[in-house]
Amino acid sequence: MTTPDRTPTTWHLTSEQRRVVLGRHLAELRAWADRAHTELEAWTFTFPGDAPVPVRLGQPWPRVDGAVAGGPVRFESTFTVPAGFERAELELDVGGEGLVRLSCGGAGGLNPHHRRFPVTARPGEQVTVTIDAVPKGLFGAHNPEPTLRVARLAQPEPDVTALATDLSVLLDVVQGLGGEVVAAHLLSAAEDALAGLTWPSDPAAYAGRPGAGVGADMGRLWSTPPVGEALPLSRDVLQGVKAAREKLTARLGQLLAAFPPRGALALSGHAHLDLAWLWPFAETRRKGARTFETVLNLMDRYPDMTYNQSSAQLYAWIEEEHPELFARIAERVREGRWEPVGGMWVEPDAAMSGGESLARQLLYGQRYFQEKFGRRSTVAWLPDTFGFTGQLPQLLQQGGVSGFFTTKLSWNETTAFPHDLWWWEGIDGSRVLGHMFKNDIYGAEALGSYNGDISPEHLLRVSGHDRAAATPGWRGRAPETLFTYGLGDGAGGPSAPMLDRYERLREYPGMPRLRHARVDEFYAALPSEGLPVWVGELYFQLHRGTLSSQGRTKRLHRQLEARLVEADVALALARWNGREDAGAQAGLERHWKTHLLHEFHDVLPGSSIREVYAEAEPTLMAALDGVTAARDQALQGEGEGVTVVNASLFPRPLQVIVPGAGFWEVDGAALPAQTVEGGTLLVSSTVSVPPLGSVTLTPGGASGSGTASATLTETPEGTWLGNALLRVLLTPDGHLARLVTAAGRDALGPQGHRLVAFRDLPRAWEAWDVNPDTQDAHLGTVLPGAQVNVLERGPLRVAVRVTRTWRSSTITQTISVTAGSPRVDIHTHADWQERRTLLKAFVNVNARSDFATLETAFGAVRRPTHRNQLSDAATFEGGAHRFADLSEPGFGLALLNNGRYGHAAYGSELSLTLLRGPIYPDAHADLGEHEFTYSLLPHGGDWTQDVVREAADLNSPLVVGAGSGGTPLPIRLGGLPVALGTLKPAEDGDGVILRFYEPHGARGEVQLFTPEGVTVARVNLLEDDQGGVGTLTTADGGLRWTIPMRPFEVSSLRVVRAEARSSH
Repeated sequence: MTTPDRTPTTWHLTSEQRRVVLGRHLAELRAWADRAHTELEAWTFTFPGDAPVPVRLGQPWPRVDGAVAGGPVRFESTFTVPAGFERAELELDVGGEGLVRLSCGGAGGLNPHHRRFPVTARPGEQVTVTIDAVPKGLFGAHNPEPTLRVARLAQPEPDVTALATDLSVLLDVVQGLGGEVVAAHLLSAAEDALAGLTWPSDPAAYAGRPGAGVGADMGRLWSTPPVGEALPLSRDVLQGVKAAREKLTARLGQLLAAFPPRGALALSGHAHLDLAWLWPFAETRRKGARTFETVLNLMDRYPDMTYNQSSAQLYAWIEEEHPELFARIAERVREGRWEPVGGMWVEPDAAMSGGESLARQLLYGQRYFQEKFGRRSTVAWLPDTFGFTGQLPQLLQQGGVSGFFTTKLSWNETTAFPHDLWWWEGIDGSRVLGHMFKNDIYGAEALGSYNGDISPEHLLRVSGHDRAAATPGWRGRAPETLFTYGLGDGAGGPSAPMLDRYERLREYPGMPRLRHARVDEFYAALPSEGLPVWVGELYFQLHRGTLSSQGRTKRLHRQLEARLVEADVALALARWNGREDAGAQAGLERHWKTHLLHEFHDVLPGSSIREVYAEAEPTLMAALDGVTAARDQALQGEGEGVTVVNASLFPRPLQVIVPGAGFWEVDGAALPAQTVEGGTLLVSSTVSVPPLGSVTLTPGGASGSGTASATLTETPEGTWLGNALLRVLLTPDGHLARLVTAAGRDALGPQGHRLVAFRDLPRAWEAWDVNPDTQDAHLGTVLPGAQVNVLERGPLRVAVRVTRTWRSSTITQTISVTAGSPRVDIHTHADWQERRTLLKAFVNVNARSDFATLETAFGAVRRPTHRNQLSDAATFEGGAHRFADLSEPGFGLALLNNGRYGHAAYGSELSLTLLRGPIYPDAHADLGEHEFTYSLLPHGGDWTQDVVREAADLNSPLVVGAGSGGTPLPIRLGGLPVALGTLKPAEDGDGVILRFYEPHGARGEVQLFTPEGVTVARVNLLEDDQGGVGTLTTADGGLRWTIPMRPFEVSSLRVVRAEARSSH
């Protein structure tokens, strides 16, 4: 290796002292970065609906009704570009975030990192500037005294600015490289370049540049010196600046030959924009417009720049509200420099979102990108999502996505995720290519992680990855790491200073080589052989509290998820029977998109401000009402009867509540009935509702008799509730102490079931985190005895109400047993008035296993019940959907729920987090009324017996439609048991889509039986044709399709009637 002729000189100073001295020179350069400036004094201020009022530079915002406007408000001013102000720039600070527009062309977001805007008008031309602003910071913080602080037109001195940037980059590189040899050479290069620079020394020059090397210190003197006129640099000095730049550039070239780049980064501009978090959805729409204007402006100035942005929902808002802006984005997409990524409607939570919800994220996201931009995304973009279900790789593959990007796993607090480049293998064996970078730098500017800065500190941190250690030999085979830069979370995006630094750092001594790249091209170029493989879920060792915070929103999410699939089924049956309603289908899609929006990774997890949930809860309730109405309308039949529909792939015994009082029959046979709250309970062990089928009930004259019944017996030891399958004992103080099966097996251990409260004060991130002590009931407070009242005495259902008053809260639980049902339901109503308190239901199971099984999206996951390893201990609270199960050979117990997600399994205890009370970022989180049900399900064998079916029944019970229903779907499934994803009208109007999945981790064959003339084709989640459907034979006068299924496989089929096929 050759080195430059000159060796570094140290004088009498250390390297750090030399760096500080050069920093003083840098401060002087920056003081003269503008040749001149002129203040824009006169403005108007307009609050929507009011007349403009005058405001002057330096004044606070005018008050609206005695208070600071929450925004947005408008500032406007007109000025004439002064003589000599070529390439002028407008510098602004209005006291909040805003969108700036110039009548001469150009716009952009205004925030602490984007304060300067190029003015293309020439001297003598008039320009009007408008600013739509809110008195908020990037992260939503309110400014109680917003002031029009800065409004000036500046005339930059480009060579001085350029030399200042050169020197700033060099000093940052020196600091980042520390004691490396190249750093000393860089200091010498800067010292030599500046040595020949002659700088003004007369008093008048410094009087007009108060920031020349002393900055704010001048303002702390006994008396502040007066500021004179800012005199420009002379021509000779400017010539010296150019010469200094040329000399420094030449020296850097020599050093580059001696110290070539190490490592490589592929850069993509990015603005992570939380669709709601510390601000409501409405502000996100404005943030999106500000950010996108900034990006387009930068793309005009920096032709090498590329940019990626996820979330079809965000683009849809821009298309709706800013069509001209959207058209410019589309042009950059066609050019290839703006890249829609992610392939999803939003960046969702990936631990609590159901399988069909994730499928719809991909369906609607990819369809939008295809329709608007002519392309789909091939990389899932989830940098900030709090953990990932092991079913996601299969869903991504079926959604046209082959790559996966995150940075969140680098936040793990216990064990480091071992890879930055890996194959992620899902629970069915599908794989996607995973990539992650670690940028654990966080400062006052909120830059770090996926919000990268093109600065030596960030670049060196990311390029210093451990890929070579984890996968020997890979640094040579896959040397590049993807790096995203730009202000994020609250948006803002890349900035001109970042891109100016990029131009200098792309080839720099001792630094990684930089290039701008498209995300999809980066992934496509990665080698695929020999990579490490991670199998199963990507559990996030942090933010476990997000599984439980904002319980009402989570319950509404689960309800809406179930009703949407039921409505899918109802509309698919209507299409099959020739009663399709295009308006209803369009309305259902809107409701699906409302649901998907609220799965955003700071909304569903419960980590947003109060305003978000004040809007989300009524929005989700309205969607729930709308979806239910659409479902019921599609099922509407004729006559006096009612139709009971089974929107699942399991045959289900008739157990349903029909609204109102009365008696009912099936085919002339009277049904056993019991009047209950909400209507008439009907239970029959002899009437079964077939999968995706229905049973019609007609009015009758009396209650029928049946073999199934429920009993309630009061004894000195307590109250026994039971049926033919089980008995449960409630002690006089309301403790659920025993659960005995028909075989005489005690399902509960000595502790039984109890409610336990914990002090809930995490180390940090209050709404996000919980402490590990919440897994151990002995460390909490068991809620005391309660008032017990018998509510129902049969003959079909027995129920006891247990009411506990604890501190300021009241928890009312109705424990019920229904004839023929294998489970005990615990319907819970809570008036929760506690802060920083966590409430859990613990179940002491009379079984032993070193793992528990918990439901995830379209599948299940095993987690340890021990804490042998650090990674085991880190899973102390994990997500589950509808059940968690603890089984030993021959017996087990499942804990079911219809709206809670946080679970723990420790030893022989299962627990479910019911309620929390964090106070940040929502001081009122979870206060008030909550209603949900959880259930105890003892079973023989293991969890693969009836657990999935009972969990589905709890969350999506049989549906009652008015009138006699239409012709059922003439298809049925046999062979390997599978569960329903959905039955929906196909997007293109051709038939229906039947989606099912293998829920137990088994391999086998599914038989699909259809009439003659029906065609079946395999499709993916985007409903693209995927070819054949296994083996076709004839059977019983129809067709039998034999479909091989692997464990946890998701299969989607397009089923078309002969009449429908001929109409296309």
